[in-house]
Amino acid sequence: MLFHITHTHDEHTCPAHNDEVMSETFAIVVDTLKENVNDVLGAWVDPPGHQFFFVVDADDTAQIFAGLFPVFNVGTAQVRPVGDFAAMMELRKELTS
Repeated sequence: MLFHITHTHDEHTCPAHNDEVMSETFAIVVDTLKENVNDVLGAWVDPPGHQFFFVVDADDTAQIFAGLFPVFNVGTAQVRPVGDFAAMMELRKELTS
């Protein structure tokens, strides 16, 4: 199943100016996600907005929990299941015919 993850922190917990915290958090989070979920389909960042965005394939949220563990102390995450838009439109067509 695909999940869209938005991780948000603020200017007080941002590790951008602290190399030690950065090396223990965002510098490794993509690797820990790759180790724990089935696949990381993408990772993006909005530095001024203090947000990171990930799309991952995972069987359950325990995999995501383990993958995001390095960044738990510096913010919060919203995890939302998402589906393929084209597949949903095709299903809609089948359901309404």
